[in-house]
Amino acid sequence: MIAGPSGCGKSTLLQVINGLIPHINEGELTGRVLFRGKDVTDVDARYRCAHIGYVMQDPEGQFCTFTVEEELAFGMENLGIDPAEIAYRSERVLAEMGMEDLMDRSLSALSGGQKQKIAIASVLAMEPDVLLLDEPTANLDPVSRNDVLELVVSSARRSGMTVIMVEHNLSDIIDAIDTFTVMDAQGNVVVQGSRSDVIGRLEDPDCSELRGYLPGSLWGPQAIESVWQDDDLTVRGEPVLRVSDVSFAYPLNKGFRKRTYGPPVLDGVDLTVYQEDFLAVVGQNGTGKSTLFNVIFGLYEQQSGSVELFGQDTRTMRKKDMYRTMGLVFQNPELQFITNQVDDELMASLKDEPMSDGEKHDRVSAMLERYGLLPYAGQSPFVLSQGQKRRLSVATMLLTSQKMLFLDEPTYGQDTQNRIELMDEMLRLNSQGVAIVMITHDLELIRRYAKRVVCLDSGKVVLDGTPADYDRMLRDAETDRASDRRMEGGRVDHV
Repeated sequence: MIAGPSGCGKSTLLQVINGLIPHINEGELTGRVLFRGKDVTDVDARYRCAHIGYVMQDPEGQFCTFTVEEELAFGMENLGIDPAEIAYRSERVLAEMGMEDLMDRSLSALSGGQKQKIAIASVLAMEPDVLLLDEPTANLDPVSRNDVLELVVSSARRSGMTVIMVEHNLSDIIDAIDTFTVMDAQGNVVVQGSRSDVIGRLEDPDCSELRGYLPGSLWGPQAIESVWQDDDLTVRGEPVLRVSDVSFAYPLNKGFRKRTYGPPVLDGVDLTVYQEDFLAVVGQNGTGKSTLFNVIFGLYEQQSGSVELFGQDTRTMRKKDMYRTMGLVFQNPELQFITNQVDDELMASLKDEPMSDGEKHDRVSAMLERYGLLPYAGQSPFVLSQGQKRRLSVATMLLTSQKMLFLDEPTYGQDTQNRIELMDEMLRLNSQGVAIVMITHDLELIRRYAKRVVCLDSGKVVLDGTPADYDRMLRDAETDRASDRRMEGGRVDHV
């Protein structure tokens, strides 16, 4: 396990290990990485790919085909594996992931979490000797996260595969980790060893500042207290957004003939957002959470139902007026970048604001400093770490005075300290009357910050309640899962 502050070089280290640096991503490289006595910079790509598997932080960045079946087969075909064996491994790994029904699905039709699982499955099917995983569970719901980690651990134990993982969420896998490597903000390895070795080293005053960047689960189970009092959970204010009986399905064809549609992704969704809401939208991967956000913002057009903003149907509003009222932070931050420089990205958000150039510059500089991005002001946003990209995407939405903020996985790629700072900023805005609506799979985030939880399942709202209500729902679901496993005669080890 490799841990450390966002932007310290964890992803870069993985790319050095598998030879992407310097073969694909150019840069100045000193030192050596030896695999079975061979310098990885001296061996060809086929050898590296056959023995060192790599799952990127952004799964879409590694897709080379258009369908799930093609993507699973692609890597194995390049290794010259027999077609019958390719088919067998593809079916096996999808079954182990619980995604047999996705074999014929287009990659573009998958949710972010489903894409992440397919990226992992495609590399596991190649059966590498070393598996490099960069934030492999960041977009996964709790059930999927546990299933994927169980599969990775069981595959490693069965085959002797070495797993090197970058991960901020350690709670589900900490007992399976043999060795921890902790990096500081300058990219130096400051401690490497067992869990007890790391804890002991971080007690040293010279390393104590790193504690704030590492998951609390490293020190054992953590008590999670809500920032809200019980009375706060019933304070909502006036309704600002109303989603009424909304249904949406993706088109199967986009030609001039009559369109046909797939199964509904949203199926009669009703949701009201209130002025003082701090709302978490949850549910398993593929249940329609991101699709709901896209419909609300007019990026997708629903087949039925309506979305009203302050009582006005959004289909009758100018997009410009809508976006002055509510802001959206995408699941993939790169999708909202429109310039080639970090400070220009923020300036673009102020383009139509009635203020002088000097005022705009001052506001941009203050925001860059607040989010630790000032040293990168002149760089391309596309070369930032994933955590830095996420902070930039959030910052672009906070420069203007929207009444609502919608955030899709806001803490993805963030270390503990940056997570706290980001969520404290959301609390500050909420106290000023800004409604916060976030999609998240992070149970700690939900329990600590959410006033209200809405759970989607198969495109329907199945829960609208408090975090405590959601906890009870999860416990009941886990009881049912455990009962099913007993009836099947199976046993799943703790991960």
